[in-house]
Amino acid sequence: MRSISTALVLALAAAPGLALAQDAGGEPAWSVEGGVTAFSDYVWRGVTQTDGDPALQAEATVSHASGFYAGAWASTVDFGDPDDGIDHEIDFYAGWAGALGEDAELDLSVTRVTYPGASEGYGMDYTEFAAGLSFAGYYSLGVAYSPDFLQLGGKGIYYSAGAEYPLGDSGFGLHLAAGWYDLDDAAGDSYGDWLVGLTRSFGPIDAELHYTDTVSYGPELDENLDEARKADGRLALQLSWKF
Repeated sequence: MRSISTALVLALAAAPGLALAQDAGGEPAWSVEGGVTAFSDYVWRGVTQTDGDPALQAEATVSHASGFYAGAWASTVDFGDPDDGIDHEIDFYAGWAGALGEDAELDLSVTRVTYPGASEGYGMDYTEFAAGLSFAGYYSLGVAYSPDFLQLGGKGIYYSAGAEYPLGDSGFGLHLAAGWYDLDDAAGDSYGDWLVGLTRSFGPIDAELHYTDTVSYGPELDENLDEARKADGRLALQLSWKF
């Protein structure tokens, strides 16, 4: 599956027809972007998705000048259960993003999260609807809603806030993020997570070293979601190449 996700990126990047259609202003109406990212430990919403091991990800998005877009994202994962049959997560998404005034942008999307190869009884595919607002050049707010999170039989709602600041002329940047995952309906409890990261670009490679941790990750989540140890504080390195 890793080769499939990489092939998807390369195939979309090479698609010749996308660059030919132009809007009224002479600019290409369609565009393709994406990239490949390597993690020393893939942490999502405060919880490791690779049981502390490295991960490789690939993504490709096709966008139209109207703001509509669609794409696919793939990652290696490891939930620590040798019987689940799950080694990859592949997400398919579509949405619309556009400006709100001069200094804000709204992003609305729907994502289908899938885990190919899951053994019988380990199905976790689910759908998530999300809205994000970025503003003032540095800040972002978001909310994501799943009507049946991980097929646990209940909804999940994730609230998030973030900021990214340049640190003067040093070339470094500061990345801050925090979230609250309301999983009372799906898993019997809720928890918060936070991240502090240091970013810098090295030519075509964007690097981030970040520390993540969670709060209020209780026994109900340990039993119904992921083991509490997977939500412990951890340091991880992220390297990304984008086109």
